Amino acid sequence: PGIKSFFYTRKVAQFDALDKWYAMNEFCMGEHGGTHLDAPYHFYKYGWKVGDIPLLRLLAHAVVIDMSEIVNRLGPTTLLQETDLIDWERIYGPLPHNCVVIIRFGWSERYKNRQSYLGINGTNMIFPGIAADAAQWLANSKKVVGVGVDTASVDCGSSVKFETHRILSEHNIYGIENLKLPENLPARGFNIIVMPLKLKDGTGAPARVLAVPELPMSADEMCGKFDYSANSVPWYGHTSVVLSSLLLLGMYAINCFTL
Repeated sequence: PGIKSFFYTRKVAQFDALDKWYAMNEFCMGEHGGTHLDAPYHFYKYGWKVGDIPLLRLLAHAVVIDMSEIVNRLGPTTLLQETDLIDWERIYGPLPHNCVVIIRFGWSERYKNRQSYLGINGTNMIFPGIAADAAQWLANSKKVVGVGVDTASVDCGSSVKFETHRILSEHNIYGIENLKLPENLPARGFNIIVMPLKLKDGTGAPARVLAVPELPMSADEMCGKFDYSANSVPWYGHTSVVLSSLLLLGMYAINCFTL
């Protein structure tokens, strides 16, 4: 709510005076619509903007914490708690370094029904989120570079202080919201590639997000094979090279919602 939806401001699709085809569009949208990245600057004055986020934080290990059964039992006000994270580590082992933690609330199937997805009750919204103590635990781990959710916000729908956003942002941890998670995504053992539209001063940006089987080398080693200094090809050029090689491995897809 309050975010400008995607729409075309201009569409051209025609044959020109020489009978040659030409097509182009112009569009307008808010930074925080559809599947998108929240830059730390979104809720922290000194945090990174979209264009500041290092490449190594967009090519990362990933884990999935499945809260869907708890949500089914407790309802849409469910919060991921610090104890849930501790329990996850007890079962699956410690979080990997340089990782994105994805929380599956089982909420994405509601996306096309605005009332059901946002749980709008008068002027209030109701949907699951991440408790402040869990956000602080993730930040204190020093292992987490991003947090993704299959809801509209890392904070719960009823939040007015946005504590989770602020805690994560103050540690330069980005958020990914409105993810659509495939059922076969494992609890761990895969990598994530986050490809936001590179808006230099962006507080957020629409993003394409892919999950791929665990890479045979670390992101540092992989990126070390390329020169990505200020005078070289921009980071998104390297991403295309990396993606081409990763396609040979086969991939899971965390599909973005259609805007």
